Amino acid sequence: MPRRGNHGVARPFGPIMRVLLIEDDVLVRGLLSDALADDGVEVDGLSNAEDALILLGAGQVPDVLVSDVNLGAGLSGFDLADIARERHPDVEVILISGSAPEATGFAARRHERFLQKPFAPDDLVAAVRDAADEAERDAADAR
Repeated sequence: MPRRGNHGVARPFGPIMRVLLIEDDVLVRGLLSDALADDGVEVDGLSNAEDALILLGAGQVPDVLVSDVNLGAGLSGFDLADIARERHPDVEVILISGSAPEATGFAARRHERFLQKPFAPDDLVAAVRDAADEAERDAADAR
């Protein structure tokens, strides 16, 4: 029997979608992680890009990488997205920020999206689903 996420979309049993969520604000990270998990998504929530690179280096490649642009000290979400895409070109990326895309220097590339804070957690869930659907279409087109 198919599962239904919060959006009422039926999904067949099968591999669970994996999301790597990098957000330095613990409350926001928890809220977004919970929304994704409630929709049947496996979420690894981390506070910085450096920890995310450790997971990526260990071969734990998500279906979708979601990262805040401004992560405080250390690498930014842009840096993380660039490194992740160098290592794993097909990974879908969603960047999130409280600043407008133009202010952050965001220029959408293939497999990248931007969500401006504040947004409802369900907006992220929908963006993750859209990104995963696009990846599936690209894979089917490549065959």
